[in-house]
Amino acid sequence: MRKTWFVLLLIVSVVTGCGVRPSGVIPGAPAPVGPANGAVLYFVSGGQPARVLRPIAGELPPASPVDLLAAGPDESEREQRYTSEVPPGTVVLDQTAGPNGVTLTLSVDVAGLSARAVDQIVCTARDSLGGAAQITLRGGGTQRGPLSCPLPG
Repeated sequence: MRKTWFVLLLIVSVVTGCGVRPSGVIPGAPAPVGPANGAVLYFVSGGQPARVLRPIAGELPPASPVDLLAAGPDESEREQRYTSEVPPGTVVLDQTAGPNGVTLTLSVDVAGLSARAVDQIVCTARDSLGGAAQITLRGGGTQRGPLSCPLPG
C-alpha cells in the first residue's frame, strides 16, 4: 500500500510540475542612461576595431580619450588580445566644432596613419563627443575627412 501511495504521489508531482504557470514574454527595463565610469576606446581585435570600456574610477580623466588610445591597451586589455595601430604619443592638440562635425588636430601626420588607426581615432572621438556624425583629422600639414565611424555607436 505504501508503494502505491508513493507512486501515486510521484505521478501527481510530475503532472503538476513545480506550480509555475507559463507566461508570455516579460519585458525588462530600458538600459541605463548616463555617464559610465570609464572611457570608451576602440582597439583592434581580430583585425577590426572593437569597442572597449576602460574603467577610470578614482582617476582624473585625460584631456582626451584619444590620449588613452595612444597609450595602447592596458594589461587587462592585452590579455584579451586587444592591440592598437595608433602611434604612441599621439595627442589631440585642438578640437573645433564646424559645419561638417568636429575637427581634431593631432600631434602626428594623419597621412601616415593606417586605415585601422583612423577608424580607432574616429570611433573613439565620436563616442567621446556624444555621437558627432563627422570627424575630420588634421596633423602634419594634411587632413583626412570628414569621416564617420564604420561601427554603430
